[in-house]
This record gives sequence, C-alpha cells and structure tokens, in this order.
Amino acid sequence: MRESFRKHLVWLFLRQFLFWMIFFALTRTVFLLWNIEETTGSGFGEIVASFWHSLYVDSAMAAYFMGVSWLLFSVAGFWRPQLWLKINTWLHYIFIVAVSFLTIGELPIYDEWHHKLTYKALWFLGDPAEVINTASTLQLLLGLPSVALLAWAGIWFYKRAVPRQWAVQPVWWKHGLFVLLAPVVVFWFIRGGFFQVMPVQVSDAYYSRSNFLNTVSVNSTFHLFSNWFQNLDAGEPYKLLPPEEAKKVFQEIVNTPADSTTYMLTTTRPNVVLVVLEGWSADLIEPLGGYAGVTPHFNKMLGEGISFDSCYASGSLSDQGMAAVFSAFPAQPKTSIITQPDKYTHLPCISTVFSKAGYTTSFMFGGQLSYGNIRAYMYYNEFGRITEQKDFGSEIPKGKLGAHDQYLYERQLNDLSREKQPFFSAMFTLSTHGPFDIPMKPVLDWGGKEKEYINSAFYADKCIHDFLQKARSQPWYNNTLFVFVPDHSHNSPRNWSFNEPNYRRIPMVFYGEVIKPEYRGYRSKKICSQIDLAATLLTQLKLDASPFHYSKNLFNAHTQEYAYYAFDEGFGWIRPGGYMVYQVRQNRIEHEKAGNEAQRQKLISEGKAWLQTMSDEYWRY
Repeated sequence: MRESFRKHLVWLFLRQFLFWMIFFALTRTVFLLWNIEETTGSGFGEIVASFWHSLYVDSAMAAYFMGVSWLLFSVAGFWRPQLWLKINTWLHYIFIVAVSFLTIGELPIYDEWHHKLTYKALWFLGDPAEVINTASTLQLLLGLPSVALLAWAGIWFYKRAVPRQWAVQPVWWKHGLFVLLAPVVVFWFIRGGFFQVMPVQVSDAYYSRSNFLNTVSVNSTFHLFSNWFQNLDAGEPYKLLPPEEAKKVFQEIVNTPADSTTYMLTTTRPNVVLVVLEGWSADLIEPLGGYAGVTPHFNKMLGEGISFDSCYASGSLSDQGMAAVFSAFPAQPKTSIITQPDKYTHLPCISTVFSKAGYTTSFMFGGQLSYGNIRAYMYYNEFGRITEQKDFGSEIPKGKLGAHDQYLYERQLNDLSREKQPFFSAMFTLSTHGPFDIPMKPVLDWGGKEKEYINSAFYADKCIHDFLQKARSQPWYNNTLFVFVPDHSHNSPRNWSFNEPNYRRIPMVFYGEVIKPEYRGYRSKKICSQIDLAATLLTQLKLDASPFHYSKNLFNAHTQEYAYYAFDEGFGWIRPGGYMVYQVRQNRIEHEKAGNEAQRQKLISEGKAWLQTMSDEYWRY
C-alpha cells in the first residue's frame, strides 16, 4: 500500500472505525473478567461467541462516533485540514476517556443491580457523598486508577492505529465524493443495513440462554444512550393525585372481596398454545359487532370456545402488547418497559410460571425480534426455544417483515410434534401488519384505505383455521388450550378516533377440547384487557398468579370490571356504563361517557390513580 494512501483521509476514517471496534472488544473483556464467576455453566465457545454477536451493535455505536469525524473531515478537506484533524483527534481522546469511565463505573453498578449502566445510575453522580458511601473501599481505591489505565491504553493504541496527519492535500472532487458517500456508510452501520425494517436495537446482541452472556454482548455505550433517550421520551413520573389518595383509590379498584372462581377446563395441566395476533381489531369479528365475512372461521370459534366481548388493548405498540400479555404490566403513555433491560427484569412473566410448573416453553415469530427489544425480553425470561425470521429456511416464502402466517403455523406444528408435554408455546403473527404483502389475492373488495388490512385479516383467519384443522390430528391436541389475543388494535373502515375506546377494543378467545362442554360458547361480558389474561389463565390451571398484581381473574364473580389503556400523554379508563379519555399534559377530556357528575369525577379519579400507581412502579425500577 502506497505511503500516501496510508495517510489519506479515507484510510484514516476506516482506521478510526476499526479502532473503536477493537476498543469495544477490550472494554467487553474487562467486564467479562471482572464478572468471570458468572460464566459458570457456560462453555468456552458460548462465552467467546459474545464477541461475535456484539459486532452488530458495536459497529452501530462506532458509526455514531464516525459521524462526528465525517463532519470535521468534510470541513477539513476544503480548509485548514491539520487544524480539523487535530480537533478530531482530541475529540476521540475525550470519547475514549468517557467510554473508559463508563466501562469501569459500570462494574460496581452491575455488582449492585445486575444490569448495565442506565440513566438512573447517572443521577447518583449528582450526590458524590452518596456514591462514596455506597462504594466499597476496593472500588474506591481501584476505580479512578482503573479508568486512567484503560483510557491511557486506549489513547496509546489510538495514536498508533490512526495517523495524525494527512500526507497530501485532498483533491477537491475526490473529497466531494467522500463528503457524499461517507454518511451513506455511516448510516448503513447505524441502521444495520439499507433494507432493514428496524434500526439496530440493544436486543440485536442477544444470543444466549445465559442472561449474563447477553449482558456481556451488549455494547455498554449504546445501551446507556438508548436507555437515556427512551426515558427522555417517558417524561416525568405522573403526580396527578396526593400519594395517599392515589394509593387508596387504586386499592379500592383492585379489591376483590372473595374468590368464587368458576373452573372451566377439564384439566389443570393442559398444553397451552398462546397466539398473539398482530393488530386485530374487534371490528374484524362479526359476533363482537364487527363486519361480516372478514374472519368467518374466527367467528365460529367464538361459538365453540370462551370469548371476552369487552376486551381492550392496553397500548398501541407491539412491545407494549408483549408486556401486557406476558407480564400483565399496563402500557406507559410515552414508552415501553420491555425496551429497557434494567426495568423488565423486575416484571413477572407467565412463561417462568409455566417453567416452574414443569412445562417446556417456546416462543416463535416469523419476523425480527429486535423490534421493541422483544428478543432481549424473551431471552431474559428463558423461553426454552426461541424462533424468529433468521431461523426459517431460505426456501420459506417471506414478505417484507418476515414469514407469512401460514408458514409460521406450519413450523409450529412441526416443532410441537417433537415437544415434551406439557408445553407452553407462544406465537406472534405478522401478516396483519403493514405492508400487508400476503401471499393471497384480495378477496374483499371494500374497506376504503383499510382494504389491504381487512384482506390480510381474511388471510390470517384462514391460516388459523388451517392450523387448527391440522392440529386436530396431533396426539397433543385433545389436551391443549389455545388462547388468541392481539398485541394491540388497528384502525378499521369505521375510522374510530385513535384514543377512543372503540378503537382499542380487541378479541380474546380460549379454544380447545379441554374446555368443559357446558362452557363452550360462553361469552364473558366483563370489561377487561390483555393484562387480565395472566391471572385468568393461571388461576384456571391453579398456578400462582399473585405476582401479576395488575391482572384480575375474569372467572371470579367478585372481580370488578375495568380497563385501562395508554396513549401519548394520556389514558383511557373504562367502567360499566361509562368511560373517560383524559389528556394529562393539557388537562383535557378528549372523550367521555358518564351518567352524572359524580360518576364523571370518579372515572377521572380512578384513571389518574391507576396511571400514577403504574407510573410510580415504572420509575422505581
């Protein structure tokens, strides 16, 4: 390689990128060695794999740093190059010191909280005395020298890896190409590719059933900034009522004076197949007051299973729906708890309850689980088998988002034929998500702008029917309960306002031979949401539902009726005979139905108490 190119701007740019990839590997090694005892039970190959699986997120973080260099180099190519190169060098020294401080500072944080550095940990820096009192003597003695040593090593290596001057003045047209093309490359690494549906997420580094090794694999700097921006969006804790009043109102809402549970299953140890339906609205289901002909097979299922006529989605995004379905945690107005590993580790999960009861567990999705950090959440909750788009063979036809529903169900049938019983197996469909590129020509010639959506629902309904028909020939079928519930709702041709209850209404159905004959066709009128699935299902199986304290048992006659849902800066609160949709930031009622002023004020008070209680818990984590 010619000496002139060795000191050329492009070569310098590439070497900086490689420096960061190597330095991130060094910081990862420090974290791994400090916590080496946590690798007990993991093989050497699995441990080393953390460095391979980290590359995707590491390269995204390195690209953010390179974005700064691109700005400086763009100017330098036309004016005083050595000055801008010097500024770039010193900025990278600062970045190295910051990453070194983060790496060493994270070690005692992980010892204490067992998660990586977050925005919350940074709050403690505002109280140095508290930090000093909390840290051990060893941590105090080794902390700053360790930061200095790591930073010195980084700077020493940077000086040798990255040229500190250019050999030649850049040619203006060549530099122009660099100015135009370099951001394209930077964007490619930040996003993870030009054709990625979703940008790089923390969960892209997850690969192991060992939560510690997943933590090792995650880039600490990327994790901190991701966590920081997510919680900036979350705003501040809601303080809508005096704390004691909020607590009192909340307890009155969830109070259940007695247990008179009706047990509707023939066994307490059925297999459970949970199907999370992407974006299904109650308007798709004719027996729920929806359109005729969109989901004819699902309509029939309501007459053969147990359905819930007044069920509402807790949030409007898939990650919020996952927290509601699997952890019975209500949606937050501006963020999602499962996008944040330091928070979702405090939540219960129905899969862990099933595991403790002797069930084998699995989760399957035809798309990329990196969306909304769902992969990290599922790995943390130790599903025995996790399948996503990359696990489907290249011979399987796929749409833009991944494997179509029919192939998801086919894979599920194949996998369950080898599954040890009893099993809890969850699936997440995607064909009813835009762009609705289903492998079927349109059947329904109406719906306006939602025509593609309702045709995708028609296709998804057929896939469910085919799945159940094929499942009937399986030896496990007669001892299996199927549960169908959406992650959230979707606009329908009725075009409800996004924040009103009719938009948020969804179907929820229990189906299978394990339902006692006298309860087949039973339709519960109780107002509920996805968060109530946990307590309702686990109680039927006589498993402990107490950790799911927001969830209510819908088959207990003494359970109160209510549903909460979140939207940006507000909430919806639904009770028998009335509802309140409240915009918190503007202190404004968007929609309401109340019989009188007393009921109106009660709806507002209860909704505020629920949101504040949930918000307080979210911020405690």
